[in-house]
Amino acid sequence: MQENLSQRERNQRETWNGIHQAAFDLAHTSGPGSVTVDEISTRAGVSRRTFFNYFPVKEDAVLGTRSAELDTAAVERFHASSEDELTRVVHLFVAVVRTCLPEETAARRRQIIAEYPQLRARLAELLATVEQLVNGAVRAEADSGGLNLPGGGGGQGFEALLALAGGITKFAFSRYHESEAESLDPFLNESITLFRKVVENTR
Repeated sequence: MQENLSQRERNQRETWNGIHQAAFDLAHTSGPGSVTVDEISTRAGVSRRTFFNYFPVKEDAVLGTRSAELDTAAVERFHASSEDELTRVVHLFVAVVRTCLPEETAARRRQIIAEYPQLRARLAELLATVEQLVNGAVRAEADSGGLNLPGGGGGQGFEALLALAGGITKFAFSRYHESEAESLDPFLNESITLFRKVVENTR
């Protein structure tokens, strides 16, 4: 499906991609630790100020990652979903993770992390932000009575739901990033099913 982008949006996408490609190429050649923002900006043909308009830190440019966001549409889908609580929260996690780990840059991200595993630290920071955003949205849903949890809307049931949904999401993304697949979706569905079986078989 072709996206209907304005000229400004196309320019922004091209600039983002250009900075990311420059950062990736330089890091791949020299190592991320020795590459500077100035070198990346020069290679991409942008100013230092423009660089920071698109990427808060150098590592995001190298990895092709973005700041995590929780948009209104994702919250509305979560609120309106008729699926069970675990599946709803997992899908909310995934929606937020996809804002910071674009699938179109996944192949280069796999490659550069394999070469420089220290870059995983930035992924951990991004995922911590994802957890905070999801926690807030799920807490609001629980406080409004929109979740069916043991003992009501809060307490240990709430924490257990978040921990399990977060674990499933990380497990699915880990398997996806270790593969050469283009889409996360098959790993997500398999992971939800697998975790349910494990819980059921260990009762």
